[in-house]
Amino acid sequence: MTEEQSEIILLKDKEWHLIDSELCLVTYFHPFMGSTIEDGQAISPVASVPYASVSIECKSINKKITGFITHKEDFINLWAAFKERGVNEEKEEVLLYWSKKHYTGSIGRVLSAVLPSGMLPKIFVMVCPRGTYEGCPDGFKWLPKEDPLVRVCGLMSLSWWIPVVISTRGKKIINIG
Repeated sequence: MTEEQSEIILLKDKEWHLIDSELCLVTYFHPFMGSTIEDGQAISPVASVPYASVSIECKSINKKITGFITHKEDFINLWAAFKERGVNEEKEEVLLYWSKKHYTGSIGRVLSAVLPSGMLPKIFVMVCPRGTYEGCPDGFKWLPKEDPLVRVCGLMSLSWWIPVVISTRGKKIINIG
């Protein structure tokens, strides 16, 4: 495989760090081995396997990227976008940010640095109008002290899911989608 054809695999935090705070387009969501959501809980019949994989594109990386979803809240949020809400692919697209830089308070940031990979959720998911990703030629990077609701409004998100541990500067999140 040539360098241009090679694929980037994201499993552990140190690998996902490559796209920290980068806007990414989710082109495919694939739950693994019977992983599903029942009564709001992530269910996986095989505990040693990630819940799912996502194929993503990021403007800062010119390679195919596959990310493995190992945290239950990240899986629940992606499931909510793709399976529960559904995406009209002619009119909508799913975008995400992966980040360890936006946890609520210093305790969240300290815990994210010392806990093993996958112990805290890190993915902020949005359903946006189709073409939103391409309309962000600079990548629309998520700044370290910026509230995620700025991203929601700036990208005209139709629906979004922000992990509880991600800072929203004390604002109540109302998902209208």
